[in-house]
Amino acid sequence: MSLVETFAARRCVTAQALSEAPTRTLDELAVGEAAAVMAFDADDVVARRLFDLGFAPGESVVRLRRAPLGDPLMFRVGGVEIVLRRAEARRILVAA
Repeated sequence: MSLVETFAARRCVTAQALSEAPTRTLDELAVGEAAAVMAFDADDVVARRLFDLGFAPGESVVRLRRAPLGDPLMFRVGGVEIVLRRAEARRILVAA
């Protein structure tokens, strides 16, 4: 399977598969907890940017820490540490 096919297979999450698997939002992860990215709440520019940053369906993500006032949050995805606002993290659905 080529790299393009691999990413295409990860990106396409059917509504049926999403409804069968229990999900929660990325901001609900506890510090140190890992989960797999399932989907995004909408298909728009922000979701595309999050996908480009490495939050692809099937990818493992770990919550590393949060700021003292609760925003922003730091995650590790694909070997890279990324800081997101809570509102952005809430748009990513992960396996429960």
